[in-house]
Amino acid sequence: MHPAVARVIDQVETFMAGKDDALNIPREAGVFVYGLLLATRATRAVEIGTSYGYSGLWIGAALQQNGGRLLTIDREPHKSDAAATHFAAAGLAECIECRTGVAADLLHDVDGPVDFVLSDADKENCREYAELLTPKLADRAVLLTDNTLTHAEELAGFCAWIRDHGAFESCNLTIGNGMELSVHRPEGR
Repeated sequence: MHPAVARVIDQVETFMAGKDDALNIPREAGVFVYGLLLATRATRAVEIGTSYGYSGLWIGAALQQNGGRLLTIDREPHKSDAAATHFAAAGLAECIECRTGVAADLLHDVDGPVDFVLSDADKENCREYAELLTPKLADRAVLLTDNTLTHAEELAGFCAWIRDHGAFESCNLTIGNGMELSVHRPEGR
């Protein structure tokens, strides 16, 4: 990882420690996402739930090395603005686009194929987001849904749905706050 990105990741961790509305993945989940994106060579990613840009820094760092781009969405303008500042400080502004608004509305405009999705926003809409993005996912794209341990009850229906969905291979990981790792297999299993 480029030292400038690592430095900004550390700075954003300190910044978020003073915020009561910082909704971010833990560092171990960031390390996992970074490694996963490098391993899969993903180049087109979507993040739902930017918050202050912490997970976007991990995603963007990998995508920059892969020659890719991230579209990240948050409904809070002050968070999108702060995230954009963090991305610029890390030298990632050229490979990350921030959009502000209702995710379900903005996902209609996403062009495929998408290689990677991090769904880390409002849990009650995870299925809607997955349904909107599924036709735009590349074969073997990864849909990673955060908070399956911390919000197990809220995400139980989504996890059951995606595991039963014929176009995904899906399992739960106990990394960070828990993550449902779903691999898109449109031709079946």
